[in-house]
Amino acid sequence: MTSQPVLAMYDVRGIQKYIFRTAKVKDAVGASAIVEDIITEALQYAVDSMTPSPSMEQQWCEGNTALPFEEGKAEVQVLFVGGGNAYVIFRDRQLCLEINKRMSACVMKRTYSLQLAAAVVDCTGDYQQDYQKLHEQMNRTKADMIVSKPLGALPVMQVEVKTGYPLTEGEISTETGLKKKKSERIAVGDRASRVFDYYVTQKGVDSTIAVVHIDGNNMGLRIREQIQGIRDYKEAVQKMRKISCNINDSFKQTFQEMSDHFNKDAVKGKMYFVRKILVAGDDITYVCNGQIALATIEYFCRKVAGLTMTGDTDAKSIEKYGFSVCAGAAFINSHFPFHAGYEVAEECCEAAKKRAKEERYMDHGRIGNFVDFHICKNVHAQNLKLMRQREYWLEGRYSLLTRPYYISTEQEGGLKKLNQEAFAFDRFKTAVRYFQDEKNMPRSFAKDLRNTYAQGEHQMRLLINFLESRGWKLPDGEDEAFQEDHTAKWYDALEMMDYYTDPDAAADKAGKEV
Repeated sequence: MTSQPVLAMYDVRGIQKYIFRTAKVKDAVGASAIVEDIITEALQYAVDSMTPSPSMEQQWCEGNTALPFEEGKAEVQVLFVGGGNAYVIFRDRQLCLEINKRMSACVMKRTYSLQLAAAVVDCTGDYQQDYQKLHEQMNRTKADMIVSKPLGALPVMQVEVKTGYPLTEGEISTETGLKKKKSERIAVGDRASRVFDYYVTQKGVDSTIAVVHIDGNNMGLRIREQIQGIRDYKEAVQKMRKISCNINDSFKQTFQEMSDHFNKDAVKGKMYFVRKILVAGDDITYVCNGQIALATIEYFCRKVAGLTMTGDTDAKSIEKYGFSVCAGAAFINSHFPFHAGYEVAEECCEAAKKRAKEERYMDHGRIGNFVDFHICKNVHAQNLKLMRQREYWLEGRYSLLTRPYYISTEQEGGLKKLNQEAFAFDRFKTAVRYFQDEKNMPRSFAKDLRNTYAQGEHQMRLLINFLESRGWKLPDGEDEAFQEDHTAKWYDALEMMDYYTDPDAAADKAGKEV
């Protein structure tokens, strides 16, 4: 009797919370390393643990090249890995279920608290139909899946505050212990992963760092558009391999290029400027010196905008399949809880996406690159939307914030219209530089402007009149503090004048001795 092949999809639930469930960056680095290839590693472990071991074809790409697919070549075939999911074809359902059990045990053993979610459907030979059924099955699995956790602490046990798990290794839990061991193995001699103090401009003077989260725009929708109507497995899998390979390689290489650019002066005895926390496809998180955070985001946006899902770089391909991203940056003190900083950065990224996806700011469905940011002064900033409503809205109609900002690129096409908007990033940079230059306005007066904004339109008008009487002007030469829509013209620039360094001067300013 001929065996019935099955198609399986894997996802590990709670990865983000797992990585950032810590107050220390070194533990986050360790957690990221643990989960980076956890699905494929668990699959390899499961296959190797069986006797006899089934044949497996795991490699689906080589560098930035997608390998050709030939169905039935092995009993276990990895089709592709993308978006945090892995897609695998098995010889039959029984083999798949046995491997799933072993994979789940492996994930639990290596992470302590993560769960493997799996969906399985019969291969009918119609990829489009199977792919749709598989995703429907995965959605049901996640909806019905009971979120199980390791046994909590008993009344007689000491508890780790951050995780709530019992202490098992001195003053830490088993989960934290696994993270620490992993980070120690990958960071031998690398002081940068141990403390945030190596990212600050000058310890004791400017101890601000930034947690940055970057996420691709409409990736899933655009992928589905490319495989729409393709029913042949070989053609569809080859297409998906190429797309996934291009996404992974483009974002990874762009991040590396950006990191190298800003780390070029990070030699022994000097600061480390950019440190990777997570690079998983179009999902990127890193920490960096606060002074260069917005510059790193701008650099990344402008580089990745010239790359595409298809690998082609002609103007038409970029317009249709080019990458764009939204980013969030949380500016925190070097000893601020890391997990809180990440949550704020993620909320900023979501706020940027909200503006980016407004129809009036799109170009025939094409989305631009946007960034939002927040200076964290206390841990209560985690509910960003609520906090902004409470602290950045005046008299029920005035908003202090212009952000999120649109970042222009050479490949922006019809999105160029956004450069005329008040939220154009180039305008923001011009305003910041204006207030940083004391030839334009004494720093004390610039700080007065920033602090007076919170007192409302009337007080701002009085201050501006005073400044004009002394010969000091605002960047646009006018005397208005707010736009016609009651949005503050200069508050963002005034708030960020101590947190932004011109990209050309970033390395010199951030690379001072500790």
